[in-house]
Amino acid sequence: MDDRDLNDTWIYGPQAYCDKTVIWNDVICQVRRGNYYYEGNSSSWAKADDIVAAGGAATEAQPPGEELGVGGLVTSSLGGTDNIGLNVNESLASFPIGIPTSSWDYGYTMLHAMGLGRNSTILNSLLQTGRIGSRVWSIFWGRMWVDDNSAVDGSIVFGGYDQQKTIGKNYTQPLDFSDNTGCWTGMKVHISSVKLNFRGGNDQELFDLNNEIDACIVPQRQLLLEAPQWLHDEFERATGMQSIGTSYGLHWSASLYDASTVFDGDLTISLSTGLEIRVPNNQYLVPYVDIDRNGSRIFNSSERELLLTAVTGHPATLGHYFLTAAYLMVDIDANTFTLWQANPTSDSQLVSHAADVECTNQTTPGSGEGPPSYSQAPQVTSGLSGGSVAGIVVGVVGGLAIIGVGLFFYFRRVRRRPRDDNRVIMSQNVDYGSQAGRLSELPSPDTNKPSYSPVHDLHGPPVAFSEVSGQHHYTYEMDGNTIGRN
Repeated sequence: MDDRDLNDTWIYGPQAYCDKTVIWNDVICQVRRGNYYYEGNSSSWAKADDIVAAGGAATEAQPPGEELGVGGLVTSSLGGTDNIGLNVNESLASFPIGIPTSSWDYGYTMLHAMGLGRNSTILNSLLQTGRIGSRVWSIFWGRMWVDDNSAVDGSIVFGGYDQQKTIGKNYTQPLDFSDNTGCWTGMKVHISSVKLNFRGGNDQELFDLNNEIDACIVPQRQLLLEAPQWLHDEFERATGMQSIGTSYGLHWSASLYDASTVFDGDLTISLSTGLEIRVPNNQYLVPYVDIDRNGSRIFNSSERELLLTAVTGHPATLGHYFLTAAYLMVDIDANTFTLWQANPTSDSQLVSHAADVECTNQTTPGSGEGPPSYSQAPQVTSGLSGGSVAGIVVGVVGGLAIIGVGLFFYFRRVRRRPRDDNRVIMSQNVDYGSQAGRLSELPSPDTNKPSYSPVHDLHGPPVAFSEVSGQHHYTYEMDGNTIGRN
């Protein structure tokens, strides 16, 4: 999982410390974690006293709203280095990773964590080794839970952004980590409107004149929007939907509804900057999905999960389903973040990004002022040169798992792909030229057991590795293919 809050990269070993109140057994834990890393099986693993001694960041902050155990990760975890493959020609040698040895995260945000914070070790390493020209990352989550013709790969890009995934004017704001914002990722936005978009063309506003929401963009959150109770209540009143329960599946805490009675229109979230993000119906009213006790994936097409839920005790959040309709770029060096409307396309044009973007105007969230005028385009170079922009394979769109490899360091989900070509790896000593290298960190799958269906799997590198083969199913989390469906 890409994690804006963390600096280091944290990979789970076989003691994965799942929350027993949410994860019922060890099989489900292994599936939900995204499979395990076995450092003893890696010839390139080198143990250190801790992750700091291995070259990692010295601190992981514990701001309000962050996972409860983050503050103790550095001191309590096993640290060391291993080699991470980037593409068919390059890798990051002796890259610092941490293996948690205690419970630190919630059961619903529980995948391996790739830290993209202000002192991100992976961004620092890519910059220092010349793979990227600036500490910039950008993300589009993709489109899932749809048919093959509508599914769109997600991507995360390091060193720039994917111009083809953006529409229209961008809106750039400063990252603000001050205590008074209540936003631990620094990406605070002001939601001025939420509208229902009826299929007949009419819209209905869910806010009244006195209702506005300050929200924090948290890409690793599992829903679209966590907001005050009144917004959830107003959504149900306007749509006539009545909840039949709460989900404890992959979209933990979402409200459940009878699929035959759900609203069939879209939802538009408007920000005070002037940006309007229209979220398709199938990206916020999604099928009920869970992992069964035997590790198989469960779909219940008679129920839908509403990815808008009530929150108390911490700020409202926009999670990764917001990024199915919005495109986000974060420039750590310029201390800014930029949003566009997302263009859900499989086309790609990577553009490197200079670290000198300016906000030509700024607003104070909640000020009630009209839309400001922001810089219309980030500072970019012409085309790609000198390895100044890259993407990275990180497992599964909709639930990013273990760091892997791919051309331009991309991760993505594919609609259909031969089973032997769906791979996700942590690289060791790999002979990319002969394709003879076999990695041993992750357990090999049992090829005698059946795969799942239908598909929206991620493909891995252009060469075939065999540590973890993908399955043919809608992807949300990497399940290692060690378990078959009954």
